[in-house]
Parts: sequence; structure tokens; C-alpha cells
Amino acid sequence: MAAEQDLKLDGGNTAAEAPAGGSKKKLILIIAAAVLLIAVAVGVTLFLVGGDDSSTDENSADTEETVAEEPLLPAQYVILKPEFVVSFQVGSRQRYLQVSIDVMTRKPAVVDALNLHEPMIRNDIIRVIGEQNFDRLRTAEGRVELQELLLQQVRQIVQRESGIEGVEALLFTNFVMQ
Repeated sequence: MAAEQDLKLDGGNTAAEAPAGGSKKKLILIIAAAVLLIAVAVGVTLFLVGGDDSSTDENSADTEETVAEEPLLPAQYVILKPEFVVSFQVGSRQRYLQVSIDVMTRKPAVVDALNLHEPMIRNDIIRVIGEQNFDRLRTAEGRVELQELLLQQVRQIVQRESGIEGVEALLFTNFVMQ
């Protein structure tokens, strides 16, 4: 009888171990499938999102070639000294405008042209300022208009006298009305 119980126990243990071993294999297979599914999802996501990066890399390579062909030089400022002082007759009163002007360029040849033709540039700036309405210059819009007019005038002089383009900006560094 003891032998039968041993057999039953051995048989019982074998039967109990088989389902436990099978469930461990199933658990391992489920975990492996989940990891594989996550890996595939990450791969697909990277492929879809990463596809745009390759075209961006191509575009940035084209941009780098363009920049390499024509490097951007640092800005250079030519200060027109002394300050400009222009008088205005407003009714029966005498009014004055004092303005300091800097011209920005990135080309050394334009700096040379600005220095060479400074007397002509100063003359035309004084003339253009003198033609303005004093009350209009008190407004921000009036100052912006004057700035644009003077920029166009300086560009025309440099282009006409030196045949060079490259005056980028005209800046008011001081603007006093009295």
C-alpha cells in the first residue's frame, strides 16, 4: 500500500508539475510576444517619424552648401559724424532737429564708398530732412518714413557713385526735436 501511495504521490506530482511547467512556458511566450510587439511598434514609429529627418538633413545640406558659397560677413557700422542739425520754421517759431545716423553694411567696399562720398551723402540727408514736416516727424510713422527715405537716398548715392550695392540699414542712434 505504501508503494501505491508512493505511485499516487509520484503520479500526482508529475501531473501537478506538468501544468505548472506549461504555464511557465506560456508566460515566457506571452512576455516574448509582448516585447516583440513593443519593439515592432517602436521601430515603425521611428521609421515614420525618422523619415522626415532624412529629408531635413538633405535640405540642411543644401542650405549649408549655399552658406558655404557665400559666407555672411559681420555687420559694419559707419557713423556719420558730426550729428545732423536741421532747422525748421514752424509758424513764427524756429524749431530744430538733431539726429545721429549710422549706416550698416556687410561689405568693406561699401564702407569705403560711404567714407569717400560722405560729403555728398551728408548734403542729401540734410536736404531730405529739411523737406519734411516738423509735426509729422514727431510721430513714430513720420520717423520711420524719414528713415526709409534716407536709406533709399544713401543707397542711390553709393550705387550711382561707386556701382556697389550693400547698404542694409540706416539707423537713428539719436533723435532730438526742439
